[in-house]
Amino acid sequence: MKNIPSNEIYARLGEFAVKNGYLVHAKSILARCAKNDKLDVLNKIAREYLSYLRANDVRGYDDNSVKKRVEALNAYYDFLHANDFDNIYSAQTKLRPTILEEFLAILFRDLLDEYREGKSDGMLGLGSVKAYANLYFYGKDFASFAKSPTIGLNVKDQDFAIYRKIDLKVDGNRSVTACIPVVAVECKTFIDKTMLEGSVATAEKIKAGNPYALFCMVSELYDVGMDVDPAYSRIDQIYILRKCRRRDPWHQIDPDVVISFVHRVIDHLCRPWSDMARKLAETGTLI
Repeated sequence: MKNIPSNEIYARLGEFAVKNGYLVHAKSILARCAKNDKLDVLNKIAREYLSYLRANDVRGYDDNSVKKRVEALNAYYDFLHANDFDNIYSAQTKLRPTILEEFLAILFRDLLDEYREGKSDGMLGLGSVKAYANLYFYGKDFASFAKSPTIGLNVKDQDFAIYRKIDLKVDGNRSVTACIPVVAVECKTFIDKTMLEGSVATAEKIKAGNPYALFCMVSELYDVGMDVDPAYSRIDQIYILRKCRRRDPWHQIDPDVVISFVHRVIDHLCRPWSDMARKLAETGTLI
C-alpha cells in the first residue's frame, strides 16, 4: 500500500464510493481532496483508510466477523489518534464523524443484501437518510385544497438507518417518497446532555412515524452526568463503544459492545412486531 501513488489511492476510493453509496467517509475524504484541504495530512489518512477498507473485506455479521471489523476499525482510529489527526479537520467537514456512520453500514450490508435477494422489492436501503417522521396535507388556498390536497413530509436527518422507501400519492398528484426507518441510529463521537436531549426528541418523532422502529444512540464516549437516566425516554438503547467517559484515557472500541448492538438489531428485524394472538396465547401480555 505504501508504494501506491496518492492519485491512484483517490481514484480507487472514488470507484468504491460510486459503487457503494453508504461509504460516506470515503466521500468526505474525496471532498477534502477536491478542495486541496491539507493534502499532506489527507494523503496519509487516505492511504490508511484504503487499508482499513481492505481489512473489512470479510463477509457476514456473525460474532467473529464483527470482531474482525472492530479490529480494523480500532487500527484506523488508533492511527488517527497516534498521529494527532483526530481533530485536524473541523467537525463541519464531516471527516472523522463519518467513520462511525459508515462503519454501521458496513456492519449490516450483508444482512440487508440477504433481505434484498428474497424478501423485498428493491426498496430497502441503509445508511444516512432523511427519515420519515410524519406527513401532512396542504394547498395554496381552500379551493385547491378542496380539489386535491398536496402531500407534505416532515423528516429527520438520521446518521444511520435501515429503511424502506414508500411512494405516496393523493388524487393522482405528484408522488413523494418517504423513507420509513425500521432501525434509526444517531452516531456521536461523544454524548453530552444537550445531545441526549435532542436525541430524546428525535426518538419521539421517529417512533410517531413508525411505532415499530428501533431507535438507538451509538457513541464512542459519554459525557452526561451520572444523575441523568435516559431510561425514561423513547430511546431503546445507548451504546458507548469505548466504555468510558470523554476525559478518560484513550480506550479502544470494545467488540463486545458492538456485538451486543448487532444482536439487538438482528433480533428486532427477525422477531414478530405485531402478533397479538401469539402474545395472548404465550404470555397473556399484549404490550
